[in-house]
Amino acid sequence: MKVQIGLALATGANALFFPFARRAEEACATGLHMIVVRGSNEEPGMGKIGVIAGNVSLAIPGSTSVGVEYPAAIDKYASSLAEGTTELVRLVGEYEKQCPGGKIALLGYSQGAHSVMDAVCGSSSAGFRTTSDLPDAYESSIVAIATYGDPSHTVNASWNQGTSMTSGIFPRLNLTACEPYTDRIRSWCDVGDVYCDKGNNTRVHGTYFANYTDVTVDFIVGKYNESIAETTPAPTPTPGAAGPGSAAGLRSAGAPDVVMMALVSLGLLVFGSVGLL
Repeated sequence: MKVQIGLALATGANALFFPFARRAEEACATGLHMIVVRGSNEEPGMGKIGVIAGNVSLAIPGSTSVGVEYPAAIDKYASSLAEGTTELVRLVGEYEKQCPGGKIALLGYSQGAHSVMDAVCGSSSAGFRTTSDLPDAYESSIVAIATYGDPSHTVNASWNQGTSMTSGIFPRLNLTACEPYTDRIRSWCDVGDVYCDKGNNTRVHGTYFANYTDVTVDFIVGKYNESIAETTPAPTPTPGAAGPGSAAGLRSAGAPDVVMMALVSLGLLVFGSVGLL
């Protein structure tokens, strides 16, 4: 497996990402590991949505990304989709095994978005072979899921973003398996998109990168930071450290007065006893 890391310049409409590769076996990401699924008919690699991975890498040092290797074919959509989903699940499991406790984000565009959601929620669209959702063991590792132009977009899903109020061409029939990830999913779909909105404007499907790059990066970075805060252990007191209620604490600020009062009391008792003799 190769991990794509590189340089991202600017954001939004002018965002550019220049990837180069290194072996994943060299080291686990010290930041966020992103698994990216390109859209239909895009060249092998991460495709257009790689710009999101590139910009996240700038915001989270030590991050890495890998493009899922699959056909991304539109003429054999069902088999291509299934292959991409299977490979995505394999990559998640491989990284989880190699880097336990590592943080993962899943990114997908177009057919790649459909693949991401099938991996997370299982396939439930009519006409497609039903598949299972991600194993529960991976749930704590996946901190963010972001998709653009998902053909399986389903109206009224809580994670929907963008202007669309219509389901896509392959809407999901069951969203139950997605529920553990609800707060970690954002799926952008706009009115007119031929695939996610069943619209008739072919231009819309390619506009997400100009319109939503910045907000998507902010979402992913925010979810990563949340996950780090949740897993950072509380400070452990140093053994022997003085606390306000400890014996050592009584010998700190204000303690001399307490000691002096005790000595004075003791002295009075002694002197009183002598007098009685």
